[in-house]
Amino acid sequence: MKILLLHPEDSPRRGQWSGGNWDLVVDLGKSAASTATSWQSELRCPVLRLESFRQGSEDLLAVRDTLQMGRAQLLDREGLDWWELTAILLHAELEIVFLLRRLARELAGSHEFWSSRSGWAVDAIAVIVECKVHIFDDAASSGARANHYWHALRNLSINQLNEIFLDKYDANYRWRKIFARRKPPICAPVVLLPTAYTNVSRMAAAYASMLPEQQFLLVATRKSGLLFDAPANVNYAPLASYADGTESRVECADILEKWHALQPEICRVPEIELLHRVGRLNRFPHLFRQGLAIRNAWRSVFERERVCAVLCGDDSNPFTRLPVLLAKKHGLPTLDFHHGALDGRFHIKELPSDLYLAKSEMERDYMHRVCGLGPERVVLGAPTPVVSVTPHPAPSQSSSQIVFFSEPYESAGGRGEEVYREVLPSLARLAAENGRKLIIKLHPFESVRQRSRLIKRVLSIEHQQNLEICSGPLSRDLLLQTWFGITIESSTVLDCALQGVPCFLCEWLVLNPYGYVQQYGRFGVGYILNVPEKLSEIPHILGKLGNSWQPRKGIWQPLEPDLLRDYLAGKSNAVASGKNAVPEVCA
Repeated sequence: MKILLLHPEDSPRRGQWSGGNWDLVVDLGKSAASTATSWQSELRCPVLRLESFRQGSEDLLAVRDTLQMGRAQLLDREGLDWWELTAILLHAELEIVFLLRRLARELAGSHEFWSSRSGWAVDAIAVIVECKVHIFDDAASSGARANHYWHALRNLSINQLNEIFLDKYDANYRWRKIFARRKPPICAPVVLLPTAYTNVSRMAAAYASMLPEQQFLLVATRKSGLLFDAPANVNYAPLASYADGTESRVECADILEKWHALQPEICRVPEIELLHRVGRLNRFPHLFRQGLAIRNAWRSVFERERVCAVLCGDDSNPFTRLPVLLAKKHGLPTLDFHHGALDGRFHIKELPSDLYLAKSEMERDYMHRVCGLGPERVVLGAPTPVVSVTPHPAPSQSSSQIVFFSEPYESAGGRGEEVYREVLPSLARLAAENGRKLIIKLHPFESVRQRSRLIKRVLSIEHQQNLEICSGPLSRDLLLQTWFGITIESSTVLDCALQGVPCFLCEWLVLNPYGYVQQYGRFGVGYILNVPEKLSEIPHILGKLGNSWQPRKGIWQPLEPDLLRDYLAGKSNAVASGKNAVPEVCA
């Protein structure tokens, strides 16, 4: 058999491989069964999806158990465990390795393997099936590879390129600290808000606005974390302004020595051993060096500022998790929250903070029932909404637009073009037939230029003229003009529910195993569509709903300011009494 391994960044419709006669195409990206069906018709050969080998929560438990290996072996002078801090960065690759091993059993035998481009997953398949894989981009000219990088660069804004460059080549802030203006220390005690991204900063600022008398200090590891509207009581600064350029060479050498001793132990696990063979563990020495430099910068924050507590919105990021762990070493109260509706990575990580603030009963149930976090660690506590969450009247014929909430599918190996092919043509027809405009609302990580080029591939010129791409923060004004929203599993389904806007979830296109859509369905947040044919039925569904659509109870439960104040002071009496939230905003 002649088998094509299709890289997540490639399409079967374009490339040197597109005209080949294949006996089997294996999709190494994340795609739906409907995509495979479409490709089979076009390619006239079977298509096997790597995603079809997932085993749901069993895989996540296996990843969690695997990452427990090596704990308490890479301790620095602060007592921080650098395997615990950085191992979570392997979780997506470990999930793929489990799938590759199952896939390999289907590919056993004497075959001729080709891949649309090189990559670690392709190398892993070659190791497992013990055969050579021919690479198209190796056979092509050097100009083709340069062209690939040119297209990748074209998709990014100047600010995005700048952040990627600095993250890679100035990880320890040697350059950025030169240009970062150092502000005088704040005289009053401050609650530290570590952040790396805009969405985290906005949610952190919403919590801070509940206590106007308390000073907060938001410190961002990346420039994008500073792009938000700060309340008067929130001071902000780049972490680079606290970096002093000190290097922990002796400490780093000690960590690296322990790392070399640890590798044989963790490589007893076949999945980690495979990742080691294809070079995926090679980045860890750099991560340790980078991490120690960033730890020193956070340590400087604690030395220069009167930090009295830490409120963290992204503990999956090792570099914003660091100040939480340092605070605990100092005996300071720590609180956790998530900027979106749900955080599925709690399947595989531990809660580092004292308490987790769940914004809804839906989120608290998910953390306890699905992720297994003890109920005593999770309290109801959303911030007071920045904008009104009083639902507006049910969307009617006067609502002027359909909003598709897009997501950065490619960042997780997904196929954005295939998602758009399956959803946008149907939405464009619905918009045209009902006299509405189609809005594509982008996630902050998406590029307007890249999505514009993608839309031109999947929509007719006529439908393109009735479409608008919207970026930036999600506004209530946008939702007030919305007939209905649609997404795959984005947290924006909660934003729609809070405003009384019907939102539909494309369950057949779900890309991750975290069970978000199932949890939304459990609490009546959004309407689940399980096949693409259901898209055309949306007007009929809305007609049956009439004016009866109202948001469910418990989807946004603000915390009383006094309780937030108590939690930040390390007082948790309210947790034991169960009085940890005011009545629901949405009745």
